[in-house]
Amino acid sequence: MNPTPAAPFDAISPEERRWLHDKYERLAGDEAELANSRTSYFAAIASALVAALVVLVINELGHPLLFAMMSSLLAGFGILISAVWTVVLHRTTAAQNLWREAALLLESQAGPIATTLPSDVPIRGGRTIRVDLTRPYRAHQTRFAPTAEVPWIDRVNPSEVSENVPLTLAVLWTVVVVGTWVWYFSVV
Repeated sequence: MNPTPAAPFDAISPEERRWLHDKYERLAGDEAELANSRTSYFAAIASALVAALVVLVINELGHPLLFAMMSSLLAGFGILISAVWTVVLHRTTAAQNLWREAALLLESQAGPIATTLPSDVPIRGGRTIRVDLTRPYRAHQTRFAPTAEVPWIDRVNPSEVSENVPLTLAVLWTVVVVGTWVWYFSVV
């Protein structure tokens, strides 16, 4: 199957451009909401596993074999949950970025509104940046561009940071397994 050549952007009416831009924005918003709800769900499971490990340490440290086996089981569940969380969050974030990039591409070719509305928008630190208010994704890109004079913390992408949380937990659960068995063999 051969892809069909793309139609020129001027072949799309202004109403169709606005509809398409709004659709991309809704799809990106849906993916962001999905990422947040999934993160809450998996974080709750991870918290329950950590609580179970704490209870296990308090109650079963005197029984080395039982403690080692049960903590390994909890850590195994933690690694599994962290792995699934990582994959699901990565896919959701990738889909969100897809829709944002689609809206940005549409804006760069022909924005949702035919006119422009340039404006100086204040940012943190008392500075302003010049953006076109009719092209929100382009304004977002301008705001967070490496050349923008904003603090480094404003350029940190929360989606990328949140993708590191389940990976970090998987590493910590692996440390629990290894540490438990090292402890067990040193005690027995």
